Amino acid sequence: MLTKLIGYEMKAFGRIILPLYAATIGMALIMGLGVRVLDREVYSNILGAVIVMVFTTLILATMVMTGVLCVQRFYSNLLGKEGYLMFSLPVETHQLILSKVLSSLIWTLLGGVAGICTVAAWGLTAIPVQKFVTFFREAGIFIRRMSLGQEIGEAAVWLLIGILLFAASLMQIYAAMAIGHQWSSHRILGSILAYFGIDIVKSIIARLLGQIGLYTGWTSFFIANTEETGVTMGQVQVFVIISTIIWIVIYSVATWYFLDRRLNLE
Repeated sequence: MLTKLIGYEMKAFGRIILPLYAATIGMALIMGLGVRVLDREVYSNILGAVIVMVFTTLILATMVMTGVLCVQRFYSNLLGKEGYLMFSLPVETHQLILSKVLSSLIWTLLGGVAGICTVAAWGLTAIPVQKFVTFFREAGIFIRRMSLGQEIGEAAVWLLIGILLFAASLMQIYAAMAIGHQWSSHRILGSILAYFGIDIVKSIIARLLGQIGLYTGWTSFFIANTEETGVTMGQVQVFVIISTIIWIVIYSVATWYFLDRRLNLE
């Protein structure tokens, strides 16, 4: 059932996001052709400015719309009128929440792929094919000559950290909306206040942990070790991953509790 829920969410996202992806890639092709075909004087005038403005607007619109849909789909589908239907389905509450998070993560990653395709589309049209092929051939030779195993591993870890941080931010928003929806009125205001309230609690906890670290000497030990190269980055990455996972679990439990035990759709 979880796969069906994710498929439903993917279709709901795709109806809005896919046309924006297509328009952005198409505009990248137009920009590339403009650079390659039109005279520099013609392209640098109003026409070029209009094309660049439209292209920039499409990129910003795609990024903003992705974020809006990540939040709007959760609010309208679970806390709005659609909630009566969603919570009547034979699925667990955690599956409903997980489908929102996973579909948002998937579309965010697809946005990165669309960004790569956009750059490639511009390069294929703006740069002569022979130069483009030569560049990638030389890049491939350079990669084969160098041992990039460690760098690839570091990039993979940072990608994982980025995904976890995005999931934590998303779950914080979901938890805030679930808490704010307990209000009988002005629920959006309640969600905003709950979000900032969570931030305040996080800052207090971080300050307390910092004080405990200074008192026990753990903080100075960590700082001393971070001055060593190699081990340093690994310690920082492990600390960020563990702390982020803890917050994701806390947000998830809070969201599940208010949706499963204290749901208020009136």
